[in-house]
Amino acid sequence: MLYTTLGRTSERVSKIGIGTWQIGSREWGWGRGYGEEQVIEAIRRAVELGVNLIDTAEIYGGGYSEVVVGKAIRDIRDRVLIATKVWPTHATYNGTIKACERSLRRLGVDVIDLYQVHWPNPFVPISSTMRAMEELVRRGMIRYIGVSNFSASQLERAQNALKREEIVSDQIEYSLLKTRAAEELFERFGDSITVIAYSPLAQGLLTGKYSPDNLPRDAVRAINPLFDPHNVRRIGPLLERLREVASRHGATPDQVALRALIHRRNVVAIPGAKDARQAERNALAADVELTDQEVEELFAVAKSIRVSRLRGYLSAPIRLARALL
Repeated sequence: MLYTTLGRTSERVSKIGIGTWQIGSREWGWGRGYGEEQVIEAIRRAVELGVNLIDTAEIYGGGYSEVVVGKAIRDIRDRVLIATKVWPTHATYNGTIKACERSLRRLGVDVIDLYQVHWPNPFVPISSTMRAMEELVRRGMIRYIGVSNFSASQLERAQNALKREEIVSDQIEYSLLKTRAAEELFERFGDSITVIAYSPLAQGLLTGKYSPDNLPRDAVRAINPLFDPHNVRRIGPLLERLREVASRHGATPDQVALRALIHRRNVVAIPGAKDARQAERNALAADVELTDQEVEELFAVAKSIRVSRLRGYLSAPIRLARALL
C-alpha cells in the first residue's frame, strides 16, 4: 500500500481507501447479490491489505452504511480513519452538531477522524457550517474538517470562514473520464489539499466489463450519461490502452485506472467494493508501478474522448426503465 498525508497534517492516509455508498442503497442493488456480510468482509480485507481510510455518509442507506461500517471496524478501530459527511439540509450550525452526534452513535465511535460537508448548500451560510465544524473539533467529536463536491472557489470561501482550523480535503468525482474539477483544485491549491476521488472507476465503466450490449442494471448507473451505449462505445480506445498497460504490469485495467489517479501525491481514491475480492483487487492497485509516461499517455487518451452527456441524459429514462424491470 502507498500512503500520503492528509492535507498539511502529519496524518498518514492510504492512497487507496474504500467508499461505502453502496451499503444499504437499493439503488445500487443492495439485497440483490450482496449484503451486510459481504461488505463487512470487504472492509476487513481492505484493512488487512493496508487500507486505512473508510468513507461513508449519513445519507448512505439512510444511515445504515454508518451502522455497518461501525460493525466492520469495531475491533480494529485503531487501524482506520473514519470519514463521514453531513447532508447539506443539516448544514446549519445546530443541524451540523446534531448530525455529527447521530453519526457518532451509528458508527459506535468516540470521534470521527474526518467530517465532511457533503455538498454546498446555497441557502445556508458557509460561515455557520464552518463555525459548527470548529466547535466539533473543540469538543473532540471530530479531528479534521473536509468538504465534498466543492469547487475550488467554494472551497476557498469555506476555508476563509474558518478561524482556527484548516480544511484538509475535498472529496470530488474524479476519474480518467472526469478530470476538470480536480485540475482546478490542483491549480488553486497545489498539494496542500488532499483530493479524495469518488467514482474513480467511473462507476465501474473503466473495469472494461461493460459494453453497449452489456450494461449495468442498477438505478444509479442507469441514469449516468456515461452508460449510454453510444458513450460506452466511444471510450473503447481508453479501455484498449488500459488493457495494454495492464498486460505489461500483470495487472487489470481497473487497477491501472486507479493507479494512474493516485500517481499524484495528494490524491486518494475510494472505490467501492461489494465483496472481499473487489476490495482486494482495489487495494492491490497501489502495488502497480506505472511510469510517468504511462500515466501521461492514459490521461491524454482519456482527454481525447468526447462523450455526449446530452445524449446520455436523454436516453437515461429508457435505461432506467430497463433496469427496474
